Amino acid sequence: MAHARGPIDRPFVTTLVALALGFALLGMPTAQATSKPTVSSFTPACGSVGTSVTIRGNHFTGATRVEFTGVDQTAFDVESDGKITTTVPSGATTGKIAVTNSDGTGTSVDDFTVSSSCAPTISGFSPMSGPVGTSVTINGTNFVNTSAVKFNGMNASSFSWNPSGTQLTTTVPSGATTGQISVTTPAGTATSSNNFTVTGTGALPTITSFSPTSGPVGTSVTINGTNFTGATQVKFNQTAAASFSVNSAGTKITTKVPSGATTGKISVTTPAGTATSSNTFTLQEAFHDRSVSLELRRHLVARGFVSAEGGFAACYQSVAVAIQRKVGGIWRTIRSTLTDSSGFYRRFIPDREGRYRALVRRVELTNDVCGRAVSPVRFNT
Repeated sequence: MAHARGPIDRPFVTTLVALALGFALLGMPTAQATSKPTVSSFTPACGSVGTSVTIRGNHFTGATRVEFTGVDQTAFDVESDGKITTTVPSGATTGKIAVTNSDGTGTSVDDFTVSSSCAPTISGFSPMSGPVGTSVTINGTNFVNTSAVKFNGMNASSFSWNPSGTQLTTTVPSGATTGQISVTTPAGTATSSNNFTVTGTGALPTITSFSPTSGPVGTSVTINGTNFTGATQVKFNQTAAASFSVNSAGTKITTKVPSGATTGKISVTTPAGTATSSNTFTLQEAFHDRSVSLELRRHLVARGFVSAEGGFAACYQSVAVAIQRKVGGIWRTIRSTLTDSSGFYRRFIPDREGRYRALVRRVELTNDVCGRAVSPVRFNT
């Protein structure tokens, strides 16, 4: 006897299908794209503790750890999925660099050499062109203790590096021509991949005379010669003048002896090159008169100011002041103190009756003399 089928329970069927699919999915393997880091290169290849290092590769996003031969560097910057910047950590030794994320660790093929005697590298410089006298910044690594910087074989007369040894500052030397820049340290020589283009041509400057031939800092000096038009620098024995002016004919420069100058030759630099005087400018000591005041306040405080002729700061800032009291006809120092940046001083002293004065002794600096000064006598009763 046939039986009629009842209506199908659709929610029940749907549940059965969902359960079946779920069990099937639990047993199915799923394809996942690997995101384990890979370290393809790093620069520089050598450096001491603290050296900046750029690591390149893939899958750096989400990196949780950077190691130098197993030594953690907790400070690093993931600049992109393919670039990390960091520094060599304290305690690191020569070996592999590793980067770790949640999917694993990637290790470099090459070793990073930890050493304080690494050859320099040049990564770039700016500007890429300019005339003689142009200031040039060279970027790279291991510039500490640089002994020579050359523009296409021509030595730069002066240069300086930053504490981390990643940047050099110099100027294009007279006689330089277009070509590569090189940097030499005790560990080796690095040569730029690009050329520096020397621009500007014309007649070299010449210095025929200057007057006066001696004087202290601040003395106005006139330099006579030729081809001074476009001058970029005037130096007194390698110390640059703060300012100067050139006449319309390019035959005369007016300037002043700069602070820090010493006895030596005068040089003038233009885009065509540098001229150096045959004679020496003799630097004379500049004498600065000083004065000191004294005021006595109750209980007992001595205070006052030290001032210097022409406002020469080195003669009134952080200078020693002796507070003296006359005892048995002799001035005796009872307390000493230093002035602040404005020349002011203040000092507690024993509260005794008598005559008091402030004394600032003569001081000889490199090129300046600060005169002796004594305050008017004050009475404490």
